[in-house]
Amino acid sequence: MGSGKTRFFAVAAAALLAVTTSACGSSGATSSSPAVVAPPKNLIASGTLSYGTAATFPPFESKSAGGDLEGFDIDMITALAGSMGLGTKPTDMDFDGLIPALAGKRVDIINSAMYINDARAAKVDFVPYLVIGESLLTPNGNPKHIAQIPQDLAGKTIAVTRGAIGETYMNEYNDQLRQLGLPTMTVMSLPTNQDAMLAVRSGRADAFDTSTPGAATTLAKTGNTFTVAATFKNETKIGIAVRKGDTGTATAIQNALDRFVRSGDYDKLLAKYQIPADSSLFKTTPSSTAPTGG
Repeated sequence: MGSGKTRFFAVAAAALLAVTTSACGSSGATSSSPAVVAPPKNLIASGTLSYGTAATFPPFESKSAGGDLEGFDIDMITALAGSMGLGTKPTDMDFDGLIPALAGKRVDIINSAMYINDARAAKVDFVPYLVIGESLLTPNGNPKHIAQIPQDLAGKTIAVTRGAIGETYMNEYNDQLRQLGLPTMTVMSLPTNQDAMLAVRSGRADAFDTSTPGAATTLAKTGNTFTVAATFKNETKIGIAVRKGDTGTATAIQNALDRFVRSGDYDKLLAKYQIPADSSLFKTTPSSTAPTGG
């Protein structure tokens, strides 16, 4: 009887653990699907794809009213991991902490709409999956008449997300303003995209930088609060980042992404989050090349 009871409680405990794990919501998800794409062999935790994200950038990653992660990137990585027979474990952090977390092997990948540029490509490798541009949002009506970039930015205060590509662009535009003999702008670097938006809302900044899909989402959610004053750099790729030289993880992600595109689920996800179809990196044929560094 004693051994029977022991086996009973062991089975019950295992069942409880399975239920708890599968219900963990934004803290992670398990996968019961068999692998159809070979997973990476050097994962931090067996059976789980750990990723870093800065969940302040809708429609790519943000938090619902209940605190769960949601967005294009969140749905996509769940699907990619599922095709590898893996669950997911997200870690939400400030954007500028993502690359150090990856380098320190606290996460397997970065899944956070990370823009691909030379500086980042020197530190990580990328699997590109989308091409987007940048928008400057101002208070409704564009009271400071920002239209021409960079000339109309002279003397203005522009809010950006610290460590994001918009900060790089604004600093580059300041160099151009100097060359033109115009006053430079004040670049207000803030921790999150929401902080940048609030800086404009409160009158501390004249405009804030966000992605073109992010601008569309902001306008849809805030009514007549903001105006898109200018759009620029409509050729920027974003990608999932892996550790430099980690070809095993990069290849697994690329193969899973190829399958996701071929299935039609990639296009469905663009439509779900109202991301323009011309943001697709796979307009004619699915990707078939090895991931690049930008």
